[in-house]
Amino acid sequence: MSKSGITFRAKVLIVVVIVVIAAIAGTMAYLYYAAPRVGVKEVRVGYIASITGVLAAFGQPHSWAVQKFFSKVTEVTVGGERLQIKLITYDDSSDATKAVALAEQLILQDKVHILLTSAGPPITAIPIAQTCDRYKMPCLTDGLFEPWWESGPYKYAWCIASSLITEPPEGDPRHGKPGYTDLGAYLDFTNLFRDKTNRRVAIFAPDDADGRVFYNFAKDKLPKAGYTIVGVEKNLGLYAPGTMDFTAIIREWKEAGAEILWGLSDAPSFANMWRQANTLGWKPKLAMDGRALKNYDDVAAIGGGLQHGLIDPFNIWNPYLPWKCSVTGITGMQLAEEWTRETGKPWTDILSGYSVGEVVVHVLEAAGSLDPEAINNAFTKVDFISLGWGKVKFIPEWHWNPQQSQVGQWVITEKGELKMEIVHGWTPEVKPTAEVIFPLP
Repeated sequence: MSKSGITFRAKVLIVVVIVVIAAIAGTMAYLYYAAPRVGVKEVRVGYIASITGVLAAFGQPHSWAVQKFFSKVTEVTVGGERLQIKLITYDDSSDATKAVALAEQLILQDKVHILLTSAGPPITAIPIAQTCDRYKMPCLTDGLFEPWWESGPYKYAWCIASSLITEPPEGDPRHGKPGYTDLGAYLDFTNLFRDKTNRRVAIFAPDDADGRVFYNFAKDKLPKAGYTIVGVEKNLGLYAPGTMDFTAIIREWKEAGAEILWGLSDAPSFANMWRQANTLGWKPKLAMDGRALKNYDDVAAIGGGLQHGLIDPFNIWNPYLPWKCSVTGITGMQLAEEWTRETGKPWTDILSGYSVGEVVVHVLEAAGSLDPEAINNAFTKVDFISLGWGKVKFIPEWHWNPQQSQVGQWVITEKGELKMEIVHGWTPEVKPTAEVIFPLP
């Protein structure tokens, strides 16, 4: 055989070896990158909470509840694969501008798969929801339904919230049932005492997104039900945020003989108003506020024993409700006791935020992948009983899960302890824990 033949065969052999090696390397590389790697993949959950600032009374217990859930539930099955859950939490300081910046950070830098907001008036929830819609990021948010939806509509943001007057539509199992609208709760509960009052109502609300909607709906609803709103022609009681002196408003309420107070105010404003009302000698027979009277710290800050008998007309959650967490099995009472043990504070209905985690788990499992479109579409597929809100089933056309409420009343016990009692429920499963105090002592 000639030298040139050997050289040719050697070249061919070298080429074959190179091709085989390249093929093997390519196959190994494909298998390495394509195959699932245990302990590497994760689902990133972004959470923006109002831990500081004016919404801290809502954000702190909500943040505690959300983080408590994810400390217990650290994995989720998505598309047959077990993934680690990584919760990334930021404090928006109750500032809408900061909330938007943090939402963009979570979406663009932290690469989260789903984003959550904390509870309370939708000061930050609305801009976060709008930001998520702009970036096509699935989002679960909280806030009064009407102002939230009117700031949309949304394709990627979903809301679990109470509503002022919007009832679940026909065909929904919650349609026509009491307790699903806030103004309905105000009015239905007030009607229990209509013949024991002069039906003159004082309205107290800030001139903001929540307050304006509340005031306008009350203006429409109360007169039709046979009540008179004091100073309605000049929107008496619709105050500018930051107002400290309410004496002029209170004097008009007193002179007109208002015996019923409907409020949806911020806690510091209510506290100032209620102390000033006491000084001026005005005390209605019935005083309700569905925003300022939800949290223990806010109510305790009123002081002077003036809290006794004040009412939260739509208490969203309490530990006496019969539901358990669908994921961890914890009861409401166990959750409340854990909160009190760790914080030294009585329970608050904001602890219902524990069920935000429940929704995330059910949505991810229903999605079957981490594709944002799949996650977004999965919101319409979930249907379960949660610890925080009972039935969770979103209304697709409104991106909304309605919340049912009950009536809570703050009392000061013989031992001087401040606590909330459940004095009225809208369904047989909600059992009152005390008789209602009427009129205010």
